Amino acid sequence: MDRSLLFHIIAAVYHFYILIYPYYYKLDMNHAKGFGGRLKFLTIWGHLIQVAYYIFAALVDLRNSCCGNSCSKLRRARDWYFSTLVFPITFLVFILFWGLFAIDRELVMPKRLDRVIDPSYNHMVHTYIVFWPIVEALVTEISVPQKRQGLIAIAVFSVTYTVWSYIIFLNTGKWVYPILNILSDMQRVVFILVAYVLVVCLFLTTRAYQKKFGRVCVEKKTQ
Repeated sequence: MDRSLLFHIIAAVYHFYILIYPYYYKLDMNHAKGFGGRLKFLTIWGHLIQVAYYIFAALVDLRNSCCGNSCSKLRRARDWYFSTLVFPITFLVFILFWGLFAIDRELVMPKRLDRVIDPSYNHMVHTYIVFWPIVEALVTEISVPQKRQGLIAIAVFSVTYTVWSYIIFLNTGKWVYPILNILSDMQRVVFILVAYVLVVCLFLTTRAYQKKFGRVCVEKKTQ
C-alpha cells in the first residue's frame, strides 16, 4: 500500500474517532447542547474539514494508483483544499485555543469542563491535530495553489463562520466562546479582525512550508 494512502486512511480514522468519541462514551456535553450543537465550535468545523479532506485524499490516491500518478483535476482540487483550509484552519484552532488557555483558560475552556472532557481527549482535539497537516505535506506531492484563490477561500470561510457565530448569538444570547462574552463590541471586532489576519498569515505560512519542505507537485506544460 502506498504510504500516502496509508497515511490518509489513518488520519481520516483519527479525526472521525474524535468526532464520535463523545457519543460513543456518552459524555454529558451540556456545553454543546442547544442551538447549533457541537457545530457551534470552530474546532468541530476543523475536524469535519480534515475528515472530508483525508477521505477525499485517500480516494485520489486510489484513483492515481489505477489511472496514473499525474497532476489531475482531482489532485489539484485536493491540493487546493489542503493549502487553503486544512493547514491554516488546523493551526488557527491550535494557536487560538492554547494561546487563550495560557492567558486564562476560563476564556476558552472553563475548568468545570475537566469533569466531562478528559485531558488526553482534549490534547487529541486541540494539540495533536497539527501533526497531520505537517506530515501530509511531507508524504504527499501537493501543488501550491494560486495565492489569490487561497485568500478568497480563506475570506469566505472566515466570514461564514463569523456570520454563523452571530446567528448563534441571536438565538441564544451568548457568544460561542467565553472570551467573546466579556469583550466590548469594539474589542470583539478587533479580536475577530486579529483572527482574520492570523489565518491569512497561516495560509501564507502553508505556502512557504510546502515550498521549503513539502513534496511539491510540478505540472508538466503541454506543447
